Amino acid sequence: MYDAKPEIYSLLSSIPGVTASDQFPVGPAQTPHITFKESDNKNYHKMRIELQTEIIILIDVWHTKSTGTIAKQVDDKMSGIGFLRELAADLNDPSGMKRKTMRYRGIVDKRTNLVHQ
Repeated sequence: MYDAKPEIYSLLSSIPGVTASDQFPVGPAQTPHITFKESDNKNYHKMRIELQTEIIILIDVWHTKSTGTIAKQVDDKMSGIGFLRELAADLNDPSGMKRKTMRYRGIVDKRTNLVHQ
């Protein structure tokens, strides 16, 4: 098992003017905000000794106006470390906030800590 969350938190927190956490914002006053969760973390080759870990990360961008600029920055950061965006979609959120959800996938080589596809 490889824990990519500390590195992803650091990347997302480096986006200016945005907070990042694993908790949805309570209301518009907490935007712009990025949430992220690990959706899957598994032994990629199903070997007794795990050499590669497949990781899927779900990221949501929250804003009261537009999520596009921040979503682009998130995509640049995640692709910059080797993750591939598999999905990006705007969601209607009952809170009235704008929300873009994105899913990223990567295979981490535990010997080098590099992410590939």
